[in-house]
Amino acid sequence: MSALAALRERLNRYGSAVEDPGVLPLALPPIDDRLPRGGLPLGRLHRVAGAGGDPAGAAATGFAARLLARLQRRGPVLWCATADDLYPPALAALGLDPDRLILVRPRDETGVLAVTEEALRTPGFGAVLAEAARADLLAERRLQLACEARGTTALLLQRRPIAPRAGRDGIVRAGASAAVTRWTVAPAPSGGTAAWVGPARWALDLTHSRGGLPGRWIVETEDGTDRLAVVAELADHATEAVDTPRRLAG
Repeated sequence: MSALAALRERLNRYGSAVEDPGVLPLALPPIDDRLPRGGLPLGRLHRVAGAGGDPAGAAATGFAARLLARLQRRGPVLWCATADDLYPPALAALGLDPDRLILVRPRDETGVLAVTEEALRTPGFGAVLAEAARADLLAERRLQLACEARGTTALLLQRRPIAPRAGRDGIVRAGASAAVTRWTVAPAPSGGTAAWVGPARWALDLTHSRGGLPGRWIVETEDGTDRLAVVAELADHATEAVDTPRRLAG
């Protein structure tokens, strides 16, 4: 990590009520290399959003669930959402242990954010996931501060992509966010054949990594575990802007 990135990380930790909880390596070198200090920063807020033709947000939900499964090793995890479409056996197939998973269903997204913030300030959780389609910058900052209070990691899941709004000048800009990393996930064609569908694949885009670098990959899932495999690494944002062809990861 560069001196500038190290300084930025120190500033990010300034004022936290707990010592630096470290990082969670994803065991995927092409991705870990783009994350600060080689892993997902713990005790911070991370945002996962759907993308592409996936109205149900299944790919984003699956990726968030696998991250939550890895964080489950640090303690029981809480999933907070207004929807009642979560199916525990399916979550178990994503690597989540039902005995260490708490599902909470508030009436609305205001309740989701309130419960999430309270859970983050309560000792004992390995991580907390909140489903909120339109959490604003203030709400994200409150979650980030709650993460730092106890060193608990939070995931903010937005199943459906939110189109950025144009400002008064007519220019469309990406919305501000307090999340340390921001991911978008879309379905990708399977590598199977006509006789065998093959494992699910996702187009995974790390759009922001505080202290790290963005990146794009095709990843493949493994049922019954929290493991992923990088199938291909796509051109990054800088090269994509000049239409550089995609390249396979070595």
